[in-house]
Amino acid sequence: MAGRHYLTKAEINALYFATHQMKRPRGWDSPFPVGRYWRAALVVFFNYGVDTGTVWKSAPFHEPIRWRHVTWDPLSPDRELKERSRWGWLFDRRVKTDKAFYRPMNHVVHAHLKSILPENLSPDGPVFLGGGARPNARFQELCALAGIKPRTNIETGVDEPWELKDLRKTCATYYDEHLPESSVEILGHSVGGITYRHSAHRAPLAFKAIMTIPQPTAFSALIHGHDGECPCCRRRFTDAG
Repeated sequence: MAGRHYLTKAEINALYFATHQMKRPRGWDSPFPVGRYWRAALVVFFNYGVDTGTVWKSAPFHEPIRWRHVTWDPLSPDRELKERSRWGWLFDRRVKTDKAFYRPMNHVVHAHLKSILPENLSPDGPVFLGGGARPNARFQELCALAGIKPRTNIETGVDEPWELKDLRKTCATYYDEHLPESSVEILGHSVGGITYRHSAHRAPLAFKAIMTIPQPTAFSALIHGHDGECPCCRRRFTDAG
């Protein structure tokens, strides 16, 4: 669709399953296939709309999510938040504004982070591996594996490759479709007006949105114990070597 700057859920499903075809990067020494990290990353991008640099440190000033930023405790590290999440909480900091967020994990995020939990956990170790120095280039390779066509620029009519920042727009699209205005708080957008900026309803709204947003069907594969196979037809996927 010309001018569309978000990915459909069918395309997200295709990206998720295509991660099984991702080739092992040169010098890869993780015990998990690189595709498993990308599946977890896609889940985090969809649910929180984080910046690329928050997932993979591709520039010196980026602060990636580290294991010390993940807590499995139901109580939020931010004591101003009254909600409890049975799945734990995730901390991230926006690259552009340096604003800190404590986000509740829903069952999908929880399961995917557990799937990449290292045996010997280093609190300062990065949660996500496999982005390399050019994560957008790897994402475009993934789009090719998934058979996703480039998007068309509505102003120029020129086809442009999808970038990881488009997952942020995808996140905003589905949150506002699910619960209007929830994306403002979840994505950390700047908003005008003192009343709205300090409104007490925004944090509970974000919590409700994160815990209830409908997930792409592919994300349920791991939840239902079908990691590595299609949840619909049970066709087995084999991660590339």
